Amino acid sequence: MTEPTETRSTKITSLYSVSHEKDADGFISAAIVWRYAKSKGLRHSVVLTDYGSFEAVFPKVGGFRNTLIVVTDLGLDENSLDTVISSLKRATAQGCRVVWLDHHEWPDRAVKSVLSLANSPVLRINHEYCGAEIAFKVLLPRDEVCAEMAKIAHDTDFNIREIESASALTDALSLTRFAALDKGDDLTAALMPLLRSLAESGMTGVWDESGRRFRDVLLNQRVDSYRKERLKKMRKALAAHSDLEIHGRLVRMVEMPNGVTTTDMGTFVADTRNLTIGDQQLPVADLFVTLSPGGMLGFRRGRENVLCNAAAALFKGGGHAYAAGGEYGPYHDFQAVCDDVFSTLSKSKEWVITLGQESA
Repeated sequence: MTEPTETRSTKITSLYSVSHEKDADGFISAAIVWRYAKSKGLRHSVVLTDYGSFEAVFPKVGGFRNTLIVVTDLGLDENSLDTVISSLKRATAQGCRVVWLDHHEWPDRAVKSVLSLANSPVLRINHEYCGAEIAFKVLLPRDEVCAEMAKIAHDTDFNIREIESASALTDALSLTRFAALDKGDDLTAALMPLLRSLAESGMTGVWDESGRRFRDVLLNQRVDSYRKERLKKMRKALAAHSDLEIHGRLVRMVEMPNGVTTTDMGTFVADTRNLTIGDQQLPVADLFVTLSPGGMLGFRRGRENVLCNAAAALFKGGGHAYAAGGEYGPYHDFQAVCDDVFSTLSKSKEWVITLGQESA
C-alpha cells in the first residue's frame, strides 16, 4: 500500500490530525503525527476528540483542500460511519488524502468504506500494537524520539505500568482533562502546551528522568496533589461496590467519582493490597464494571476468563478483551443500574471464556 510520504505528487500542503483525547496513547499518537508533519514541511493542525463527538469533528474536513488527514487511535463504528465517510468523500474530492491508523475492532463495512475513498487511502489496523506504535511504524520508523514515545504509549495502553514517566504522563493528561471539563474549556487547547513540548522534544521535553519529575514544577505539584486526592476517591468508591456472581464469574461494579478514570480504578481494584475494607478482604473480581456520572460504562478484567469487549457489546460498546466501554444512559439510583447491568450480563455468555476457549 502506498505510504503517506508520497503525497507530494498530489500537492498536499497541510496536515490535519485527529486523535483520541482520553489517554496517553492517543495523545502520543498526535505528537508523532505532529513530528511527521514537521519533517515534511507541512502546515499542521490538530484536534483531540472522543467517541460520540465525531459528528462535531469530521464535517469540518469536508471543506478541506489538499490536506493530509491523519486519524489515530480511533476506531470507526456503525454509529458514526455515514457522517465520517460522507465528510471524507468531500475532502478527497478536493485533493485531500486519508491516513487512518488504529488498533481497535472495526466492522467490515467501515474498513471497506475507508479503503474505497479516493486518492489511495492508507488504513492500518493492528490489534497487537497500540495506536502510537502503529503511527511510529508507519510514519517515522527511524525517529528515535518517536520510538521512545511509542514504548511509553504501549506501557500505558496495555496497562503494564512499568515505566514511571508513562504513568506520570497519564496522570498529567487526566488532571488537565478533568480541569478543562469542569471549566467548560476546549480540551485540545488545554492540552496543547504539553502536546507541543512532547512533539518537539519527546519525553525529555516534559520529564526529567534523573529527578523522576516533570520539568514544569507547577505541573509536578499538581500531579502529586491529584494522585493523593484520587486515592481517597477510589477507596471511597470501592467501599460502596456491588458484587454478584454470574455464570461462575465474580462481577464487581462501582460508581465512579469525578476526577478518576476507569483505567486508574481498574488498576486499583486488580491489586489485592487495595481490597481490604474494614475487616473484610475482597477477592479480585473477574469482571470489573464502572459507572460514570454521565452513565457511561467501563469494563476491565481481573482474570483472563472474561471478554470485556463482548460484555461492552451488550451495552452498545466495544473495545479490547481486557478493556472496553459501553453506555447505560442517565440514571438516579446506582443500585438499580447494577441490577440492570447484572441482569443483562446474566442473559448472555458471550463475555465468558470457558475452559479451552482462547481469549480474544
